[in-house]
Amino acid sequence: MPEKAFAIFTMLAILSILIIVHECGHFLVARFFGFQTPVFGFGLPFGPYVAIGKRWSTEFRIYALVLGGFVAIPELGDESNVSEEVFGLKLNPFKKFPIWQRMLVAFAGVGFNIIFAYIVMLVMLYSVGKPIQATAVLDLPPGNPIARQAGIHVKDELVSIDSTKVNSPEDVVNYLGSRKNTPVVVHVNRGGQAIDLPMTTNDEGRVGMQLGGADKVKYEKVEGNPVQMAGTAYSELSSKTWAMVQAMGQLFSNVIPKPHPKGTPAKPAPGFQDFHGVLAVIKIGADIAQQDWRQLFMFTILISMDLAIVNLIPWPALDGGHLAFMTIEAIRRKPMEEHFQGEIVKWGFLSLLVLMVVVMFNDVTALVSGKLDMKPPGAEKKVEPAAPGTEPAAAPTEQSVLEKSEAEKASNKAEANPKKAGETSATSKGVPVIPIVTP
Repeated sequence: MPEKAFAIFTMLAILSILIIVHECGHFLVARFFGFQTPVFGFGLPFGPYVAIGKRWSTEFRIYALVLGGFVAIPELGDESNVSEEVFGLKLNPFKKFPIWQRMLVAFAGVGFNIIFAYIVMLVMLYSVGKPIQATAVLDLPPGNPIARQAGIHVKDELVSIDSTKVNSPEDVVNYLGSRKNTPVVVHVNRGGQAIDLPMTTNDEGRVGMQLGGADKVKYEKVEGNPVQMAGTAYSELSSKTWAMVQAMGQLFSNVIPKPHPKGTPAKPAPGFQDFHGVLAVIKIGADIAQQDWRQLFMFTILISMDLAIVNLIPWPALDGGHLAFMTIEAIRRKPMEEHFQGEIVKWGFLSLLVLMVVVMFNDVTALVSGKLDMKPPGAEKKVEPAAPGTEPAAAPTEQSVLEKSEAEKASNKAEANPKKAGETSATSKGVPVIPIVTP
């Protein structure tokens, strides 16, 4: 029990740091250009609060609903709707700032989250190494016996094919898919023993393997000078971020249910039910901390990038909404009509609150049902085979985003198919895609 409490405290500390980093980005850049910053708040900007001090003409507050953070920058928004009563503090006369300065202030929170994620990536590579999750064989479907007849076993870890190293299920899909009816040699690791297995792909570039991530995440030491290490950190962060963007795109695309082909069983796909928030982050992060503290490096990186990506969505009350209004202003060479912009901001903020309620409901439901429970390495896992002709729910990357979603639990395997890389699934030990909503 003390270990669990400490793990939860650790996650709360990590989330608090990430939120402070984001808001410090806005605050520091705004102060640099001379914007007023009357309030720096921890939590949502309404309800009771406690003032913890005042410095640099800024009052620092902690609000009752600690689900995010904000910096009040009245000169960044619509001046006609800002008054001293809004903040309860004396404001100086407003200045008019160039649009490029306002855009930099709006983007600064996202920028600081990206920089912070990059720094943590560097620290991880220097201290514990690069996390590697081997590509493993989860099943050998009877419909295609090539791999089975060649000697492939379930739980074999794929090391390389011919002389090409395997880093993810996608590598297998792409390599075999480009070599139809071609002899290949699959090099596997079976219980620490290296085995070479020759086989020939069929006319579709398949050999009959369902692939995913191995249970245990290993760490590989990264060698190189500081410049090379910096490049490796950039490459790793870029690949993880792109995988997160793809996974979030899949979530948003499945918000509207799509018709399912007749004759095939419906399979859960990632969608609105997989939007999670602070409670899910704390639960999953605490489980990860108890299993392997080293995974908190990647978890922190992904949460920081998650904050950056979500806040760039062009939605009112998010940083992307401010940037969208400023972009329209730059194109039109004048601001949007005050009343029209005010209505957009009002309904956008209300919809964001509704989304936060939905996210909280998803979190509570998932916690009660146990869908967010993380199995320790080596635990038995049940994976249902995907229906023929359907795509699996998860993107095929080793630790791409906060992984292990509800759809993965229901069905997360697919046979390696050269036509669509997404049809090779990755069941790995991670957490669900969690778009964190912070105003």
